[in-house]
Amino acid sequence: MLWMNQVFKQIRDRVTLPQWASWQTLLFLSIFSVIVAALTTSPPPQIAQRIISSFGWIFLILSVWWFVYEPPVKKKLTFYNFFIGPWIVGAIVCVYLFGTIEGGRIPTQTSWISWPPISSLIWSAPKFIKSDSKTKSPVYTNPSKAHRQDIILVILANLIISCWFQFSFQIQNWIANNPSLQGEDFSRSGFVWQPQRFDRDTALSRGADVLNIAAQSVRTELEGKPWGQVERWLTNLDQQVPRLRQQVKEQLPRSSQPDLWMLNAEVTSAAYDLKLQALWRRPNSRQAGSELTRTCRITPVRRERPTPEFRFDDSAPPAPAPARVQEVGTVQCGSITPPKQIQPTRS
Repeated sequence: MLWMNQVFKQIRDRVTLPQWASWQTLLFLSIFSVIVAALTTSPPPQIAQRIISSFGWIFLILSVWWFVYEPPVKKKLTFYNFFIGPWIVGAIVCVYLFGTIEGGRIPTQTSWISWPPISSLIWSAPKFIKSDSKTKSPVYTNPSKAHRQDIILVILANLIISCWFQFSFQIQNWIANNPSLQGEDFSRSGFVWQPQRFDRDTALSRGADVLNIAAQSVRTELEGKPWGQVERWLTNLDQQVPRLRQQVKEQLPRSSQPDLWMLNAEVTSAAYDLKLQALWRRPNSRQAGSELTRTCRITPVRRERPTPEFRFDDSAPPAPAPARVQEVGTVQCGSITPPKQIQPTRS
């Protein structure tokens, strides 16, 4: 039992407040508020629970604020004559204000961006307060000229830091909305981290899918068709390309990323070599892209027409037999060429 008495004595010594007006009192009030909020049950939107938990945050902020300004603590938190206590308090304030309101990740982007200016305001607040010599109560005072310069410099410096945070999050949002940007080299960037590397092979394989579907559509359109019809199709290629694009779009597997492949087609020789191009215009710093091509040679071949079936029940004399040979189109497509980089000026 003796050891239990010693344990209780140590606990009692630790929880006994040195005085009522102290940071420990505020800390215990914060803990008490958290416990009460956890035990409180109220229907959504849980207003009572939110009010009690807000008091817990406020008591915690005041407690930490008081604690970091204790002379021994302030001495330990001062580096090269710069006191970092206000930035600790500012971090808690931002988590309370913007972490709980947005209800998602903690700390949120808003918390990061607001942290420097709010901390600088907390740092400058004591400069506007002095102790009245008679009543020993805090009163407002105008900062001295040196303090005003320090306040302006610290606030401006923290606003710049806040802008850099905003810039970093903006870059991350751009990359999240355009995954192809991950193909860029960010090894020397201090603001961009790549949780998932851009898979260039996967992106190029989608370009190959575009060409394969387009080649199959061309075969379906021209294979075995009369040569005159094939020539008209090739002559009006400008009208056929949009239809090919639509067919590719309908048959292409769905992807979570924006489809940046563009299909073009052109006849490159009098022998009707149809060049299918898949152009990849991804948003990057150089506006460069990649090109995959596949050439389909369309040639006429002579094939025999099927012999018309003789009808014995028809009393009319048979018509003269038409020519049994005709020219039809054939389509032979080559392999897909290796990817080639295209320059921004090229359309």
